Amino acid sequence: MRVEGEKLLLLIDNVGWEKARLLATENKARAFGSLLSFLSKPNPDDIDIIYEEKRYEAFWRVVGEANFEYKRRAKFLVPVAAEVEDVEMFGQIFKADRDTGNFTLEGVEHCREKYREELMIDANTDQPGDFSRYLHFSHQPLISTEELTLDGTPISRLETRANGLVRQVLGSLVKPFKADEILFEEIAISELNLYFYPVYTFEYHWKTRDKKATVNYDGVTTEINWKGTKVSDVLKKSFTSDDLFEFSKEIAENIIPGGGLAMMMGKKVIEMTKKKS
Repeated sequence: MRVEGEKLLLLIDNVGWEKARLLATENKARAFGSLLSFLSKPNPDDIDIIYEEKRYEAFWRVVGEANFEYKRRAKFLVPVAAEVEDVEMFGQIFKADRDTGNFTLEGVEHCREKYREELMIDANTDQPGDFSRYLHFSHQPLISTEELTLDGTPISRLETRANGLVRQVLGSLVKPFKADEILFEEIAISELNLYFYPVYTFEYHWKTRDKKATVNYDGVTTEINWKGTKVSDVLKKSFTSDDLFEFSKEIAENIIPGGGLAMMMGKKVIEMTKKKS
């Protein structure tokens, strides 16, 4: 089992504070969409921006691949006409079965199977999500999240760690197969990446109605979430890529109980853990 491609990645900010504040100003009235009607459309001058923040949210992308090559003996039923008693092939005589209308050949099947599993999880909520739209945008590698927080920008609390996701992907990749001879087997985690992306948040106050609304602006895609939220009160401290991708012995023992492949995987993970400790 191989685990490679472990990275912390920062998606490039396409908005910035200047553009974010401009968008926030332009959308003052729209921020109260659920309260609007023809008769109560607010005057932008009656709406103040009373809070602003930039934070980083994150998602995991785990990609796993499995390759198996093996041989197995098999029997093949060959149909023949009703009057056929036997067939001569390869210097051998094969007796036809009048009841089934077949004769039997024995051979060896050479088989290859390939599987791919991809998992994307919101690292802040531990829930699956479609983050594929972010993969089309530019990003840069990080050594530590301290690179993100040097200017005071917070990171939303991370709920999801790598080990559970790796177990889930590997469990989907290992599939039973019948083989007399295994020629090659490999399971690899080809990508184990934690992506960070900026989110700008603005809170609005409609003074004449004494109503408040919070809106999020995605710093990468520029998408707007009209039901925004502020950053969590509990924030994740800075950590390094080693902290995020460290494997424990528990994974080695519990990924796939039993079987030679599981033992190989377990040995590899334990070796990785020792190297990181």
